[in-house]
Amino acid sequence: MVTTDPAEVTASEPRSAGFRIRWGWFLGCIASGLVAIVVGWFVAAPAGRTNYLAGVLVNVGTTLLLVGIVVLLERRIVDNAVRKFRNAAEEARARMRDDFRTEVQDFTDRVNAEWAAASPEDVQAIKERTRRLSKELADNYSRELADSYVDEALEAYDVDENPER
Repeated sequence: MVTTDPAEVTASEPRSAGFRIRWGWFLGCIASGLVAIVVGWFVAAPAGRTNYLAGVLVNVGTTLLLVGIVVLLERRIVDNAVRKFRNAAEEARARMRDDFRTEVQDFTDRVNAEWAAASPEDVQAIKERTRRLSKELADNYSRELADSYVDEALEAYDVDENPER
């Protein structure tokens, strides 16, 4: 009988891909910044401490403004890019499903028409023709699917203009 420690089971599970804050770095940066401000306060001449405090507050305000703008813009840009690519993939899958349904329906109609017009003497020939047409449908669809992937990849990476990719 094999036993496992619950900690081993949970440790082997993959972590979910999400936003993770490295609290050590975060608190270390805050502490370092506060230490630098305090050291600057004591290094500044007593007459210039008012100007020093004003300069620190301006720099802190500017930094917070820039961080807020960069974080908000970055999140908006990433969200838009993710949405765009997700929608493009869903549209491509829907288009492929529709194309495949159309081809299968055309194939079915054509085979049904041939079987409806077949005489009892032609049954073996029609079976062989249906088998051959089925294989051609599968091969052609696979080839078209592969070609469309290659074409999309060439367009996405623009291989002709950037051959180093």
